[in-house]
Amino acid sequence: MRRGILLLLLIGAWTTSGAAQQQTVELQARVSRTQIGMGETVVYTVEVIGTLPSALRMPEPPPTEGLALVYPMPTVHRQYSLTGGRIQQRIRYSWRFRPVRPGKARIGAFQLQVGDQILTTDPIELTIYDAPTAPPAEALPEAVASAPDLFIEATLRPTTPYEQQQTVLEYRLFFREGLQVWRSRLVGSWETEGFWREELKVEDRPLPERVLRHGIPYYTFVLQRIALFPTRSGTLRIDPLTIESEVSVQPDPLDPFATLLHPSQSEPRRIAAPALAVSVRPLPKGAPPAFIDAVGQFRLEAAAAPTAVSVGEPVTITLRLSGTGNLPTLTPPRLHLDSSFAVYPADDALVLDRRGPRLSGTRTLTYVLVPHQADRLTLPPVRFTYFDPEARAYRTLTASLPALVVRPAPVSSPASPVATSSPEAAPFRWYRLLPYAGGSLLLLAFLLWIWRRRGASPQVRPSATQAATLPPSTLEPRLFYRRLEEALRQAAGRYLGQDARGLTRSHLCERLRQQGLPEAEVVRMARLLAACEAACYAPTPPDPAQTLCHHREAVQLLQYLNGKALT
Repeated sequence: MRRGILLLLLIGAWTTSGAAQQQTVELQARVSRTQIGMGETVVYTVEVIGTLPSALRMPEPPPTEGLALVYPMPTVHRQYSLTGGRIQQRIRYSWRFRPVRPGKARIGAFQLQVGDQILTTDPIELTIYDAPTAPPAEALPEAVASAPDLFIEATLRPTTPYEQQQTVLEYRLFFREGLQVWRSRLVGSWETEGFWREELKVEDRPLPERVLRHGIPYYTFVLQRIALFPTRSGTLRIDPLTIESEVSVQPDPLDPFATLLHPSQSEPRRIAAPALAVSVRPLPKGAPPAFIDAVGQFRLEAAAAPTAVSVGEPVTITLRLSGTGNLPTLTPPRLHLDSSFAVYPADDALVLDRRGPRLSGTRTLTYVLVPHQADRLTLPPVRFTYFDPEARAYRTLTASLPALVVRPAPVSSPASPVATSSPEAAPFRWYRLLPYAGGSLLLLAFLLWIWRRRGASPQVRPSATQAATLPPSTLEPRLFYRRLEEALRQAAGRYLGQDARGLTRSHLCERLRQQGLPEAEVVRMARLLAACEAACYAPTPPDPAQTLCHHREAVQLLQYLNGKALT
C-alpha cells in the first residue's frame, strides 16, 4: 500500500514538472535572408528558450522545397542562466542551405519534442534569383539604418510622481545578435540630486530576451533597477548612467574557418543612458492636520501583550507599518497616552523587500508601558494618515488596541521571626584564622604583580565603535559595500552631529570640509563613497583585492572620525 502511494506521488510530481516545462518552453525560427541568388546560401536558425530536460535529442532539419542542405549536422550554441531558482536555457540550432533552382523556395515547419509536448514553427518562404547573387535590397529607412548596435534604455514608472512617491528607474542593456558583452562596470559618479534612492535586486546572470527595436531584433536584460523617492516638487535631474563593457563580435558559427581567419577581438565600449528630467508634482491641498510626510500604500497593525498585569509590571505595545512608501525616512505612527502610564520606546526595526518590481517593507515599533494605577484602562487607537497617489486622496488608517486590566501591586507579608536555640558560646580560638590570612596575602601579592605587568606594557585596543560598524572584507561584495557606505555615513554623522544618510556625496564632503576635516580625509571619504556607489550599481562585482584595499582605507578613516567624534 505504501509503495503504491509513493508511486502515485512520484507520477504526480513528474507530471507537474512536465507541465511546468511545457509552459515555459518557447520555439522561434528565422532565416538570415529571404532573397538569395544561385551562388549564395541561407542560414536557418531555430532557438529553444526555457526550462529544458537534461537529455534533449538532437533535432532533424526541417523539410525544404527548392533547397539542399550544405551539411546535415547543425551548429549548436548554448546559454544558461539561473532565473527564479530554475536553470533557464537558450539552445540555438543552425543549418545552412543552398538553392537548387531559381524561383520560389520553402523551408517547412520545424518540429521539436520536449517531454510529451511537440513544438512547431511556421514555414518560411524564400525567393531564389537566377543570378549568382540576389539584387540589392531596398534601402532601409533612415531610422533603421542609423539604429545603434548597443545602447542603454532608461524607463521611469511613474513618469510624473508626486513628492515622496516611489518611482522605479530601470536601466536595460540592448545589443544586436552576434555581439558578446561582458565585464560591464560603472564609469564615474552617478548622482540623483533631490531623491532618496534604494537599490532593488536583479538577476545576477539574467537570460537575455529577444525583442524588436526600430524593426531590428535585439537581445536585452535589466542592468539596474532603483527605487527613487523625490524629496521635493519641481523638475529634478537624474545624471546619465555610463557603463563600460568589453564587446566582441561572434564569428559565423557555420563557418569552420571563421575562428582561424577572423578571430574575435574585444574592445572596451562606453555606453551611456541619457540624463532624465523628472517633473515631480506637489501634494494636493487639503491635507488633514494629522498628515506629515507619508506617501504610498500602507497597512497598519497594533498589538499589546500581556493584557492583564499588576501595577508596575511592563506591557509591550507593537506597531507594525507595512507598505510601499519611503519607510526609512517617513514619520512613523505614535502612541498618545495620558499620565496613567510611563512610556519607554524600546525598538524601531526596519525590514525592506528588494526582490519585487517595487520596494516594499515593514517598519516595526515597540514600546514598553508601565501602568501607575490599578483599573481597567482603555488604550486609545493608533492612527496613521498618508497620501495615496493612485487614488489621489488622503487616507487615515486606524488600529485598535485591547483594554488593559491592571491589578493592585501585591503586598508582601513581613517575615516572622524564627526561634532558634542559643547554645552556650564556644571560646574564640584566633589561631584557626591563620590559614585564611596567609591565603589572602598570597592573592593580594598575585594581583599586585598582574597590575605592574599591565602598567609596564599597555596594549592598544581597537575602538569599540569602529569594530561594531565596519563590515568584514570577507562579505559578499555588494553587501560589503552597502554596509561600508552605512558605516561611513554613520561615522560622518557623529562627526557632524547630524543625520548624514540623506546627503549626497558632494554635499556630505562639503559639510565635512566646513566642519574642519582635513582635505586628505575628505578626499578619502569621497573616494570610498564613490567606490561604494560603483560597486552597488555596476553589473559585475568588484575585484577582491580592490575590496581589501578599500577596507584598509576605511579602517584608517573611521579611526580618525571616531576619535574626533569622541573628543
